[in-house]
Amino acid sequence: MESYIRNMVQGLAHWMAYRNEMSNIQLIEADAVFVATDILRARLPSDYIVEREVTRKSLSYIKGKNRIDMGIKCKSDGMYKYLIEFKLADATNKGYEDDVEKLDEIKQQDNSIICLVVILYRTPCACQEPKIFIKDASGIAKRGKIPVGKKGIKVKVRRVCNSFLSGNKPKSMKTICLEVLCH
Repeated sequence: MESYIRNMVQGLAHWMAYRNEMSNIQLIEADAVFVATDILRARLPSDYIVEREVTRKSLSYIKGKNRIDMGIKCKSDGMYKYLIEFKLADATNKGYEDDVEKLDEIKQQDNSIICLVVILYRTPCACQEPKIFIKDASGIAKRGKIPVGKKGIKVKVRRVCNSFLSGNKPKSMKTICLEVLCH
């Protein structure tokens, strides 16, 4: 399953670069979730279902009217294996921190679900950005547990993907996949 998630994260970086080259229309989060769903549905084994907008009706651990952007569950047991939130890096000031907190609440209820946050940099950025998740100018992910938000919830950078824009080598479209870790 890990390779499917890695491919989806890389595919999103390439898709954003392509879209940036072909159009002036600004990317919105819903577009990215739709493309990610398509990428996963095309590759996942037939025993898995990809759902958008997972609500409390589908998963009792979700509080109130909260929704999770995407869930991947196994047909055979009906259990969610992955919950994924997507966040545009420039749309809100560190809005991914709220998503990390929301997924942390679920993770505390059921440690078997892998909870991920995918941060999308729709504006071209240098390889070393953002410094909290990137080790150095090479654009390589930091290792170890990284505290996020006011609560210091620990996350692990699972994948950093770049897709360079044509004619602009120092700048790239970037996606970063974080895993919310159990306390």
